[in-house]
Amino acid sequence: MKYFIIVLLSSLSLASNPEGRFDSKVKYEYNVFLEVLNLKLGEASLSINNPDTINDVNVYHLSFNVRTTRLGDTIYKIRNKIDVWIDQKSLNVVKQDKNIRELRKKKSSKTIIKDQKGVTNGQEFIVVPNAFDPYSLILILSEFDIKENESKQFNIVDAGKNRIIEVKNLGIKKIKTPYGKHDGYTLSPVKNGQPVLKNKGDMEVTYALIDNTLVPAEILIKLSSGVIKLKLKKIRE
Repeated sequence: MKYFIIVLLSSLSLASNPEGRFDSKVKYEYNVFLEVLNLKLGEASLSINNPDTINDVNVYHLSFNVRTTRLGDTIYKIRNKIDVWIDQKSLNVVKQDKNIRELRKKKSSKTIIKDQKGVTNGQEFIVVPNAFDPYSLILILSEFDIKENESKQFNIVDAGKNRIIEVKNLGIKKIKTPYGKHDGYTLSPVKNGQPVLKNKGDMEVTYALIDNTLVPAEILIKLSSGVIKLKLKKIRE
């Protein structure tokens, strides 16, 4: 039975590869919890917006927002708004617009990338080939055929900096969602083969199979001072 589930999830991932995968607008809504205390702090959303064109490149526009409630503000205030545009063919990052506010720290950056040359807030830098945005990976990781207990490295560019992360498929598990219990799998950053959330912006995502679509149902995100968990609340199409 487990083997059948693995094959099914893999086939769905591969079937979602053709262009047009993100042509339809959808919004995933989440409750935000402080992972260590399982205390609700706020709400988040992950959206696929209308396709666009930037510098003659056809792109998908993805948005990610996190906002804590009044109670959450007293513990760990977050006002993060992130917009990312990715190449429709390669899924590589083309543009980033990020406004990050965590606790008393504020950071805004605008990045545009063309032909391995990037500009962030007026500063030029070289972009490694085949580079992805870390937040867009939440939606596009399921496009890659990473088999159970195997991993894949990704070139990441974020606000003018390049780095490499390794992501591993930790395997199948049952996950509870507002749409019932579903089989899913977890993709996690790893070091020496072991799961680790070590860098700000690193994420662990559990994908659940809901209505024949792989949905990011639970998301762990490393912040500057801890880890938050996003649990799926609603899917709006």
